[in-house]
Amino acid sequence: MRLDEKDRKFVKDWKEKREGKFQFISGIVLQVILGALTYKLVVTYFSGSMFDQMDFVLFGVIGLILGIVVGFLKYRKNEKRYARLTR
Repeated sequence: MRLDEKDRKFVKDWKEKREGKFQFISGIVLQVILGALTYKLVVTYFSGSMFDQMDFVLFGVIGLILGIVVGFLKYRKNEKRYARLTR
C-alpha cells in the first residue's frame, strides 16, 4: 500500500514514540495538569477571589484525571492508525 508523505512521517515518528509509552502519556498528563492550574489561576485573578491550597489540589487532581484519560485515548487512536497504515 502506498502511503502519502503525511502518513509516512506519522509511521516513522510513531515507531519511535511507541517505545516510550510512559513518556508519551506522562507528557500529555503534564500538559493537561498545567493547563487546568493555569485556567484556575487566570479565573481567580480576573474574578478577584482568593486562590487557596484546596483549589490548587482540586484542579491538580482534575487535571491529572483528564490528562490520564486524554493520554490513553490519544495513544489508542495513534495505535489504531499505525496498525491500519502498516498492514
